[in-house]
Amino acid sequence: MSTQPFNVDKAISDWQKALLKYHSIDPEFAEELASGLRDRYDALLKDGIAAEDAFARARKKTIADPNQLAREMSDVKSRSTGFLGDLAFLLPNYLKIGWRNLGRKSFYNLINLTSLTIGIVCAVLAILYIDYETSFDDFVPESERIYRVGQNLRSQEYSMIGFEDYNSSTAEKQQIHIDAIRKATGVEAACQFFIFDNPQYINTGEDRLETTKILQTNTPNSFLELFGWEWIVGSKEQFTNDPRTVLFTESEAERFYGMDWNADKVIGQSIVIDTTAFTIAGVLKDVPSNSHLDFNVVIHQRRIDYWGARTYVKAANGTDGTAIKRNLDLKIGEINPRLSRSELFGGFTLDRLQDIHLNSDKLYEIKPPGDKQYLYIFSIISSIILLLTISNYTNLSIAMNASRMREIGMRKIFGASQVSVSKQFLIEALLIALLSTPLIIVLLIFIIPRLNAFMGVAIATDFWAQGSFWLLLISLLILVGLLSGLYPSIFLSNRKITSLFKGNMVKDRSSSFTVRKAIITFQFGLLIGLCSLTLFVNNQLEFISDKDLGYQKENILYVDINSNWETFTAFRNELNSISGITGVGTGSDMGTTPYNQTTYRLKDTDQVFDDAYNVYFDYASLKLLGIETSILDYLDNPLNAPSNIVLINETAAQKLSTQFNIPKEDLIGRTIIEEPEYTDEETGEVGFPFQIGGFTSDINVFSLKEKITPMFVRVYRQSDYAYLASISYDESISETVLQSVEAAFKKVKPNDTFMYEFLTQNVNALYEQEQKIGRLCVYFSVIAFLVAILGLIALTAYLTTLKRKEIGMRKILGASTLGIVKLFNKEYLPLLVFAFFVAAPVTYLGVSRWLSTFAYRIDINLMVFLLATVLTLAISSAAVSLVTLRVIRSEPVEALREEQ
Repeated sequence: MSTQPFNVDKAISDWQKALLKYHSIDPEFAEELASGLRDRYDALLKDGIAAEDAFARARKKTIADPNQLAREMSDVKSRSTGFLGDLAFLLPNYLKIGWRNLGRKSFYNLINLTSLTIGIVCAVLAILYIDYETSFDDFVPESERIYRVGQNLRSQEYSMIGFEDYNSSTAEKQQIHIDAIRKATGVEAACQFFIFDNPQYINTGEDRLETTKILQTNTPNSFLELFGWEWIVGSKEQFTNDPRTVLFTESEAERFYGMDWNADKVIGQSIVIDTTAFTIAGVLKDVPSNSHLDFNVVIHQRRIDYWGARTYVKAANGTDGTAIKRNLDLKIGEINPRLSRSELFGGFTLDRLQDIHLNSDKLYEIKPPGDKQYLYIFSIISSIILLLTISNYTNLSIAMNASRMREIGMRKIFGASQVSVSKQFLIEALLIALLSTPLIIVLLIFIIPRLNAFMGVAIATDFWAQGSFWLLLISLLILVGLLSGLYPSIFLSNRKITSLFKGNMVKDRSSSFTVRKAIITFQFGLLIGLCSLTLFVNNQLEFISDKDLGYQKENILYVDINSNWETFTAFRNELNSISGITGVGTGSDMGTTPYNQTTYRLKDTDQVFDDAYNVYFDYASLKLLGIETSILDYLDNPLNAPSNIVLINETAAQKLSTQFNIPKEDLIGRTIIEEPEYTDEETGEVGFPFQIGGFTSDINVFSLKEKITPMFVRVYRQSDYAYLASISYDESISETVLQSVEAAFKKVKPNDTFMYEFLTQNVNALYEQEQKIGRLCVYFSVIAFLVAILGLIALTAYLTTLKRKEIGMRKILGASTLGIVKLFNKEYLPLLVFAFFVAAPVTYLGVSRWLSTFAYRIDINLMVFLLATVLTLAISSAAVSLVTLRVIRSEPVEALREEQ
């Protein structure tokens, strides 16, 4: 008599049905217990225990007393409330099954973990960066009530306002100026100051060190109270009451008095700045990095040594900036009588303190303002990578769970609901997202300091110690986990029981546009858009680098000579004796930011223009810059040239010629009256007239974002004062030119700081933000394609899982490897074409908007979109082909034996 072999599946099924006789035991919970029973049974079999005995032991370990379990379940149900209550009770079992499945498919889950980590890291970096950029000046108490006062003059907006007598304004007039502002209706408090960036020496008696960013104020109390600077030590009363006192920041105190500085070492000490003695009255905390202004030393003195001041007001409760601006405009006669009589004055401007960093781009900003467009770009690129991550998980989750169809079918047979199955897959998605946390933290610790250095920001490097960061990270992990697992959970749990036992979980309907195809098309669109954006940004940067600016920018060095003509002449003589120095001149610097324009009109005409810039050169400087002019003979023989001559650029010549129907050549000798609104009270002369002496080519003094406007080029043999020395040199001495020039400088100005700039560096600095974005686009594009490749590998693995039998049959019937690879790649071509027609118009609009910020820019070439599509196709095909080849190399007979 033969005995039947032990059928564990039937035994577990019978055991599970017996449990379901207890109404308090849910089918979902019974199925979880059955899974646990199966695990224990398998483990005991491996230990060599007989099948029936192993089953008996496993059953006893799983549930010792079914009646007791039923009573406990009944008690739990009486306390459980709906979805959350069930979830809380069943969560350990969901986690156990999820953890087991993670281990079973370690390769797929490693791809998921890598993809999710990359996406979440990019999202966190974007959020931290945006949070930093939008947090400027938030530290200031009641910052929403504080405004910066500027002025509108000559159709230009200034970030500061001028004094009545400019540089010659007395301390008394400067005080009248700020008092009139303070007394305007709606103004609760007001302060004024100016920050000098140029280095100056501070002598402490023992040390003589150079410092920068010295702030002068004649409203010390308002300055401290308005911004709420943190005080460390010292006497606030002494500083506010006693002119000729100073405050150091903490870093400056450390630099001058050592890391162990204290109040006794610093407070009351006498220092000399330039030639003036001051007393240190206190030490402030360092200015936060997210402040739109910065300083190292604050000086209280009665008079600010500048033509104007930075002016800030605090609005009274219930008063807005619009009302304050209106009231200040009405008081212009008290604030600045001279300006009130000027037809060029267009009223005051007010900027909310918190809006300055991202919403202001006025003349003479303290710090280069941020640009919201780059926040958008950072956000969009990070979002693209995160979306790629989520779509990757969606495809990969379906692929790696394809083998679980019988498990899902059995659960449904035993009464598991669709919601119960969905919970399982959502929890698995959350689990893998949460498992990425340690790797995310390690990557952020590594990346954030480098991002700070690269972007010039100061995101906290101790982010992990902040509760807000953990709230952000956990929220993001949960959100990404739920979004990643949402579609797979619905897709896998929504299958009919009959379809779960038919082999392929998902029938591949190549003729229909399935959700899977929609996802991959979406991925292609994201990649094409990002790749196109990267190509356009870098093409524009290349255009900027190669464009002829109208002057020679290589091998030009600027030195801050800031001296009378005699000292400059001595310096020039020293330089001319250095081999390899090819020219020395003085004048305006190129590659700078816009400054104030001037008004003008052609003599004997009435129309006044306000769009011209003045630039200044001596003949040598004009020649060494290689600017094309109509006075080449003068440049070659400056001793035979006029002492002064004014040239106009091509844009000015074209404008005057067209406006007044005058041939360009006939403009020479005509008179232009600059600032015609001014009349000399003694002579009655109107404005500042000059004759047009010739022409120059158009030159891009500013960045290519600024359109070239009329320009008056004032050329001279000699000036009373020289601010900058322009030095051209031969390429052969480029490595030693700085040492040679500095040695010459120290001979004529031994006590001054040697400050220099290379013209190429000045020009490149104008596009610093664009260059950073260009590099970021490249970095992010590489990351995006890496994430996308992972997704395509997952998708191809999924497809080959479905088609292993088809591949085996094709190989038996003689299909070539290349033919099968082509078959798998062919499906992606229409998806890529569709993605191109969706992504190209959207990217076109975005790129057009970005390029519109440049006056001189590349054309939007449609071939760039095609190139991005070809690159996407090439990388995608490589990934698909490699995975397909791996399946093709397997034995076809093995594939035919598989049940699918």
